[in-house]
Amino acid sequence: MGWIYAYLGIIVCALIIEFVTSEMVSIWFVGGGVICMILSALGVMWQIHLPIFIVISIVLLLCFRKLVMKYFVKSDAKTNADSAIGKEFVLLSNIGFNQAGTIKINDVIWSAVTENQKDDIAQGEIVTVIGLKGNKYIVKKKEI
Repeated sequence: MGWIYAYLGIIVCALIIEFVTSEMVSIWFVGGGVICMILSALGVMWQIHLPIFIVISIVLLLCFRKLVMKYFVKSDAKTNADSAIGKEFVLLSNIGFNQAGTIKINDVIWSAVTENQKDDIAQGEIVTVIGLKGNKYIVKKKEI
């Protein structure tokens, strides 16, 4: 009967740790704990259900953590610079072959290049920001 409470304690502790950290490490002990709590209630000896708990928890961790992290944790770090994508700006200096131009976004002057390095865009043209690569915006000439 004591093992039932031990597994219940493990389940509760694992859930608390998971809610606090959300690193998807301790949640897998809940699965092992539930199964072994049932085995313990059925009268299975501890020499059997304790290794089963360890094996089930490790298998769940190794097999499913990466998959779950893919869906729950988004690694795309959005910045203020990303907010300019899709907007139009006036080109402050020419963009030519292997020559970056400049655009002004929120009172900050940024380097801008074209998606195709062979494109030339003259100063004063309106460009649309289509991406961000490193510290340069990727722009294309606005279609009229």
